[in-house]
Amino acid sequence: MFTDQQRHWCLFTSAGDKNSIRLWLAGNAPRRWDLIVAYYGDNDQEFSKISQLSSYALRSKGSKFQNLKKLVTESARFFDRYSHVWVCDDDILMSSTQIEEAFELTETLGFWVAQPALHLKGKMFHWITCTAGSAWDYRLVNFVEVSMPIFRRDKLIEFLAAYDGGLTGWGIDFWFMNLFNANEFARFAIIDKVRVVNPRDEDKGRREIDRLQSEPLREADWRKVQEKYGFVEYPEKVFAYCKLAPKGDLINRFIRIRSLPTVVPALLETLRRSGLRNAIWLVRCGFIVRRQRRRVRITQLRTKIPAKMKELCALGAAKFWGMMARI
Repeated sequence: MFTDQQRHWCLFTSAGDKNSIRLWLAGNAPRRWDLIVAYYGDNDQEFSKISQLSSYALRSKGSKFQNLKKLVTESARFFDRYSHVWVCDDDILMSSTQIEEAFELTETLGFWVAQPALHLKGKMFHWITCTAGSAWDYRLVNFVEVSMPIFRRDKLIEFLAAYDGGLTGWGIDFWFMNLFNANEFARFAIIDKVRVVNPRDEDKGRREIDRLQSEPLREADWRKVQEKYGFVEYPEKVFAYCKLAPKGDLINRFIRIRSLPTVVPALLETLRRSGLRNAIWLVRCGFIVRRQRRRVRITQLRTKIPAKMKELCALGAAKFWGMMARI
């Protein structure tokens, strides 16, 4: 049922007859993740094919979180071998390479919950999930959508212990965001370096989730849960726009825009506060070079900088890392 190769990532999906599973597995490149599928369709041949493609497959009616809840209830230690579990819609258009990269960044950067950014040619329900462009690799946010969250395993198990299995989709994202205090902790991310497509309804026909429960009923169920537990639908917010360190060092290197000190001359300060991305990044680069000189290898300049300047740079770097430790 499981492959012999040790894989510590898992992609779980509830799949119908119109799924993208074959696209996810296309190519012969080795992968570091297992595919677990709960098939809710009625086609025996399709289930047989899915079983051959998957590390583990079962037949179960319901949405992906409902089926995930059933699986964990029946086998509490099912996911113990994994560090991260991606709970993904079955129709997301993405490649095996993108799946690998999304898992790797989520794990390396220590996020509790993350998701890839959505490409503009697909559909989206929340503006924050839309890609921020190639200028950024990821954003720290207070919201990750229910369609494709990547959970650190312990956080997924914590959520499933609280989730009663009633909601089919609407409001589940706000449930786990409220549970994990996402509006206070910067441990949730949109990964702009990986951009996937959520197909539009007109391209694939009727939404499968509408066959399980109509949209008005899904919303009504969420309102009952929201009132029962006092959950808040807080405004979606980006805490920081982030860029990975060069040479694939995968270091969380960023400075919060709101915490940057006043810039001199006044013209640069005006540009920074104007919201122009290029101006912000220009100013940000200046601070990164000055405050992180130990990690910037400019060997030609090192021989020319006076001893006093070296002392000041070292002091600035020490203050920077002290500031980052308190964030």
